[in-house]
Formats: sequence, structure tokens, C-alpha cells
Amino acid sequence: MAGTFNHGNVAKFTLGGTDLSQWITSASTDLTREIQDVRPIGGNAVSKVVGPYSGTITCEAGYDAALDAILSPIFLAATPTSSTFAHQPSGSLGRTWAGSAHMATYRVDTSGSDVAGIRFTLAIVGTVT
Repeated sequence: MAGTFNHGNVAKFTLGGTDLSQWITSASTDLTREIQDVRPIGGNAVSKVVGPYSGTITCEAGYDAALDAILSPIFLAATPTSSTFAHQPSGSLGRTWAGSAHMATYRVDTSGSDVAGIRFTLAIVGTVT
């Protein structure tokens, strides 16, 4: 198998120009393209119409008051604005997924049997570079 593989711990994630890598334990970029079926009558084969893509980024982190102080104002803003993001799955050596996004969800989990955590989802706005 050819290629250069990296361990996930070299990944980097920034939001609004702030490097969150020291807190983030998992970051997933999910892109989905809209594809519609065209089903003609008369027994003809189905064809496809390809539309635009959309995406989300889901991140998990251990709870830290400093991280909460960065993230919660983004979600709780009276007038939400988009934030820039950059996700580098292979650290500075590989591809960077970058663009703008709105914070769609923000969750703080605490459990007596696990580490407290933060989970948030970003809804990508516009193109991803």
C-alpha cells in the first residue's frame, strides 16, 4: 500500500484563527453532494442530476473552562456570524480543509463515570478550499 500515513494526534484544528488543537480530541469533516434521480417513463434507465455540496464539521474535546470561554460566545451570540475554520488531518504536512461555518450545535457533557466534554457541530457556509 503506497502513501504516507499519519497518526491522528498530529492533526490541527483552528476556529476563528484560534488554534484549538490542544483541546480537540476528535474532528470530523463531512461533505455531502446533492444528487437527484431523474426517472423517465417508458422503461428508460435512471439518470442523475448533480447539485451543490454542503458540509458539517463535528468536534469533540475534553471540557476546559478556557475552551468553553472561546466557544460558547460563538454559539450564544445574539447576532450569529460565521467563523473561519481550518482542519488539517495530517498536521502541517497534508491537506487543509478550510472555509467558513456557523456553529450549529454546542453540547457540554458531564458524567460521574467519564471525563467532562464539549461537542460542537459547525455548518459549513460556501465553498471549502
